[in-house]
Amino acid sequence: MSLIYAWEKLHLAVETLCGQGSQAARLADAVQLYLVNVRPDDLPADLRGEFLQAMSELKAVGAHGEEANIRATINSLDASVREQAIRKILHIFSAVCRHFEA
Repeated sequence: MSLIYAWEKLHLAVETLCGQGSQAARLADAVQLYLVNVRPDDLPADLRGEFLQAMSELKAVGAHGEEANIRATINSLDASVREQAIRKILHIFSAVCRHFEA
């Protein structure tokens, strides 16, 4: 895997976040379908901690399996916390894009 792979998954996640459906559903889909496939090693070192923290926060509520943990966590968050999570994802995506400019 590589930075290009991470960028692709983050890009698809951002597209999902901008799509149809409720905020919770879009966030859950972005995480489940794309972000879970990003390995921290695919990211620049300065983004790994932020990415790991964001992913950990989005899986915090226990359920049966990773997908259920993500949905359970996101469904337990209020709209402002979900918005913060979305902003973190956008920030990470923007930072990855800037690495290509360097």
